[in-house]
Amino acid sequence: MLAEFESESKLSPWRTATMAEDQLSKSEPELLKELEKWKEKLKNLEKQKTEILLSKLALDEERKMRQKALADLRVHNAKQATERMRIQKNQEERHSLINEQNNKLIKEIEVLKMNLAAEKEKRREFTRSFSLQQSLLKKKMKFMHLEDAKDEDDCTNMSCCFHLATKIPLTVNRGEALIQFEEESVAQHLIRKHNHIINLENKEIALKACPAVLATGTTFKIQVKLSQREIYVCNIPNINIPEEWMREKLELLFYKAKLGEIQKILYNPFLQEAKVIFCQPIALNKIIRHGQYCINVFGKTHFLTVSPLKKCDVENVQMFSGISKKAVLLTGINAEQKDEENVEDMIEIHFQKPSNGGGEVDRVTYIPEGTKIAYFEIDQADFI
Repeated sequence: MLAEFESESKLSPWRTATMAEDQLSKSEPELLKELEKWKEKLKNLEKQKTEILLSKLALDEERKMRQKALADLRVHNAKQATERMRIQKNQEERHSLINEQNNKLIKEIEVLKMNLAAEKEKRREFTRSFSLQQSLLKKKMKFMHLEDAKDEDDCTNMSCCFHLATKIPLTVNRGEALIQFEEESVAQHLIRKHNHIINLENKEIALKACPAVLATGTTFKIQVKLSQREIYVCNIPNINIPEEWMREKLELLFYKAKLGEIQKILYNPFLQEAKVIFCQPIALNKIIRHGQYCINVFGKTHFLTVSPLKKCDVENVQMFSGISKKAVLLTGINAEQKDEENVEDMIEIHFQKPSNGGGEVDRVTYIPEGTKIAYFEIDQADFI
């Protein structure tokens, strides 16, 4: 309507003059009526203008509010981004700390595993050292002689000497048999004859009797001494205290154990071990019965391993080889029958007969397939 009004106000002069003439020609009531009409139009236009201005103000206000909301949202997003970065940084620092702690724990676990393995090895060594007598009781032992004590230490120590010999191997191959006689003369006679014919499965087979040439064996002597006045202490904790304090703690520990009066304690802080010397001999079973002792340092308990002071020496190591006088190696056996016992029985029957130059057989071992190793003991075989 406003645009229409403005367009009408911009009419040409000729038209304006014409309209003026028309208006003059109109009567006064008509003019008043026309005026009222234009006033009404103007009023409507003013009203529309006011509404448009109000709408514009409302829109401006809404735009400002939206701009403020957008600014607030941007500030909120920036705060959230900063918070996320802070949380992420904290998580990374925590993750790094956890990884560092895990690596430290892994290293500690490795150290503990190594210490545990060392402790197990020491325990096995300790067990082996005191199971030596039990294992030797299963073997045949022969008492040789007594030795006079040379000094006071020999009187207070327990000592023994063991003469040991390894088993001597002999390889028996496929198609061979090892036969051992009770008399060496029988074995030597068969070896000198060398060629023999025996009946296996109703078939004559030519065999050769050869000497049983053994591999290398070893003999040696082990001298074991157990002190009854000295004990060995290990696993002493590595703590930053004066050496004299640690000696006093060890002395107090063994004083309470009532093992006996202590003469001297030799403590080595670098090796974390000590040697305790008593004034009088003590019973070794007391030490073995306790095994482990514990001391308390700075409120922490540490376990010590205690054992008798042992000294082992290996002496007179000798290597030897030879030929068994009572054993014969038979070669060239080609038996179709795979039953070892039947073949062994037929070989034993043949060589037990005096007519075949044989005698009493102690053992026969036949190898139909593969390779086996027979072992000789020095106390059971005489060597050339």
